[in-house]
Amino acid sequence: METYNVYMDEAPVTSDADGEESWEVEFRVVPNSADDGDPENNAVLAGLDLIDLINLRDALQQEIDNFALGALEAQVSDDSDGEE
Repeated sequence: METYNVYMDEAPVTSDADGEESWEVEFRVVPNSADDGDPENNAVLAGLDLIDLINLRDALQQEIDNFALGALEAQVSDDSDGEE
């Protein structure tokens, strides 16, 4: 079974109004057989098979959903407090 390497690339983005520099992060998934980089030194996670990638995706999606639901519940709570 093919394995994959996951890379995290960071690049500085223009400074915001406060003068603080922000970073843009991008993830790349590369099949190990086609990876001509240096996965042992640069990959965030290396040697993941397709099932591992699916499990990683599902875990990340669950955390995103939990965060979004919490934010929505907080907004509804704030809206209902203001109506009383």
